[in-house]
Amino acid sequence: MSMATKVGQFLASHNIDFSLVKHRHTASSFNSALSAHVPTSQVAKAVILRDIGGDYLMAVVPANKHVLIGEINRQTGKQYYLLSELELSTLFQDCEPGAIPSLGQIYGMDMLVDDMLFEQEQLYMESGDHINLINLDKRQFGKAMGSLPHSHISGYSFKEGPLFERRDL
Repeated sequence: MSMATKVGQFLASHNIDFSLVKHRHTASSFNSALSAHVPTSQVAKAVILRDIGGDYLMAVVPANKHVLIGEINRQTGKQYYLLSELELSTLFQDCEPGAIPSLGQIYGMDMLVDDMLFEQEQLYMESGDHINLINLDKRQFGKAMGSLPHSHISGYSFKEGPLFERRDL
């Protein structure tokens, strides 16, 4: 499989310049970053949440962080929880399971983007398969995100703290 059809159509229709970075087959955004030799802090990872009313939210955070669901709940006044893999496969039918692009607007999904991603000069995101990352510069990422809301919604997990973050030489 290659880039998800909806992703390619969105990027083309919005005149967003990008390149694809090939890497070995991986199962997570964090491992995709390592395989592609890019900083994990520059990979925008999509985390899909649903509230008790059935509304979806795509939280987009750096791959080396985890989403702070409690903070999102506090900011939105809703109670979100993580979706199961089965639920995800029905929402992103043109993507391989677990390779969700950080472009929820394509799938009619509300989004909240972590502030840290807007500080990066280069950004990467899943393309819908497990062997390509989409590479965007800061300007093109901003163009793709449009006027989507953003806030501080991520933190380090216990095994990926600052001492464990990959540092490029």
